[in-house]
Amino acid sequence: MIDSDNINLDAIIDVQSEHYRNELVALFKSCAISTIIASMDKTIIEIKKLAQSGCKQTMYITDKVDEKKLKEHELIPSIRIENLLLVDEETKDKIVDSEGLMLFGHVLSCNQEHVPHLQLMSTIRKIREKKYFGVDKCVSYGAYVHRYVLSHSDQRQWFRDALFEFIKGLSQVLGRPTDAYAQFGVEVQEELLMNAIWDANPKLQDVDRRVPIALLPQESVQIEWSFDGTYLAVGVRDSFGSFSKHTVYKYLKFLFASDRKAMIRLQQEAAGAGLGLFMVLERLSSLIITVSPNKTTEVIAILNLTTSPKAFTRKQRSFQFFSI
Repeated sequence: MIDSDNINLDAIIDVQSEHYRNELVALFKSCAISTIIASMDKTIIEIKKLAQSGCKQTMYITDKVDEKKLKEHELIPSIRIENLLLVDEETKDKIVDSEGLMLFGHVLSCNQEHVPHLQLMSTIRKIREKKYFGVDKCVSYGAYVHRYVLSHSDQRQWFRDALFEFIKGLSQVLGRPTDAYAQFGVEVQEELLMNAIWDANPKLQDVDRRVPIALLPQESVQIEWSFDGTYLAVGVRDSFGSFSKHTVYKYLKFLFASDRKAMIRLQQEAAGAGLGLFMVLERLSSLIITVSPNKTTEVIAILNLTTSPKAFTRKQRSFQFFSI
């Protein structure tokens, strides 16, 4: 069922890439979303027309950062604008070093030529339906979701062992050993849990992590796993919503680092800043971060288990960020 807010959603496409323009128009037609192609100074005019016609919400999609235009958008109070920025290999040099990135509520990026169609479709569906959280949005429909709650730091060992055995058991589905994938998955989950238990919680950021700690009910961490035959999704959700846009900015710089030395330099700059995910990002197919400020942060790491572990660092990777 589609609620009334979704019916009023229109899309303003302001992209330089013809590839994206054609793909987005086709995608929105399939979703029965009205589409407007706008560029230059026409974007503001089109948004004002929508507001005057009674549209309550619109999605503005662009592949460039124009701070002046974005700030003008904010001066139209009668319509809610969901700003989505597309970043790929072609546009990264113009975008990744721009502080204007902070003006976007949603960012979708890829370290190769174009953002994959499925990622684009998934992102737009989340924005349209306003359903952002959960690993079920990141795997094929119907894939079973294993859901748990962690309430004590010592439980991390159980989750390490359980996830390792879970991924190892997938060898029967894939028809080959999955021990290497299992080790990667455990490392990723451990990093997500460290961030959710200590880094996200203002009371625990300076606590000795070697000392076991029981979490209050409002500090508990939700963990989800799902596998759809190709992709393994591991999601960890905290109750603080402290993940900042500046951290997103650093993740994008890392994703598009031109060489290994640049990656290492960014890792060193991030030391002690709660950015240990740099160490695992290059092994992932996708990293999805969803933040409801001061309420919730969810980080979902996705591994393509049909890709050789040796090829992880050379394959296409995408990054999605949603600020709600």
